[in-house]
Amino acid sequence: MNKTSVKERRAYERHDTRIDIQGTADESGAVARMVASNLSLGGLYCTSTTDFPEMTRLAVRLMLPVSQAKPEPVDVEAVVVRREKKNGSNGDARYDLALYFPNLSERARGQIERYLS
Repeated sequence: MNKTSVKERRAYERHDTRIDIQGTADESGAVARMVASNLSLGGLYCTSTTDFPEMTRLAVRLMLPVSQAKPEPVDVEAVVVRREKKNGSNGDARYDLALYFPNLSERARGQIERYLS
């Protein structure tokens, strides 16, 4: 089977982007700074210096650069659905995380849609 015959399973189109995000796990309360490399209405892919195991629920704040003056914060719930440990350029551990948005509010959905369009 070649790649062109494989059907994409994603419900929402991914958009390449580079935005700062913050994630907080319910149990620890520690805030992790992360950088997203793509975003959709279904979730995002990011790099973090903090490890979050799969199925961890996170409170995520997206800092959407809608204007040059000030990024617009958007708060969403996310679940880690995939993680991969990598080594950073300085030898520190980094984690590539795929996050899924299980329950986007109408407000958050609208803010993300506006940013992606």
